[in-house]
Amino acid sequence: MPTSTHLHPSPAFPKLSRFGRALAGAQVLKETLSIIFLGLPLVKEAPLVLLSALPGVVLYLLHWHLALGRAGRVFAAVVWALTLLDELWGLFLFEELDSPTRAQIRMLYWSYFLGLGIILVALAELGWRWQAPRVKARRNVHHQAVLAGRHRH
Repeated sequence: MPTSTHLHPSPAFPKLSRFGRALAGAQVLKETLSIIFLGLPLVKEAPLVLLSALPGVVLYLLHWHLALGRAGRVFAAVVWALTLLDELWGLFLFEELDSPTRAQIRMLYWSYFLGLGIILVALAELGWRWQAPRVKARRNVHHQAVLAGRHRH
């Protein structure tokens, strides 16, 4: 005769907040505009640039994944850290171009600083969300100790 077993649900991974998903959506929008106004003209000039853009394309798809709210915070932190590296790599590659136009340089710096801002805010938001439960638990433990001290007197 089979015995019933109590199944424990697997722990859920903390998902991204609405703000985190909005940041990912902003990054997708920024990347879409960068692809259209910076990437496509560069690919027309030098098709080999497309190879260096492949990691950025993968990150673009991962940002869509984050924006749709299907990822946990740990995954998001990895994606944002890789995005930071990709932004720095993209800036380095752009500096190596022979003769970028003034408009391309302006767009690149706007794209770079906007992207850097989004990335840093996203990483800070993730860090804050990881710390919030710990701080709350510490506060609760302190509160319980204060209450216990009052009851002893």
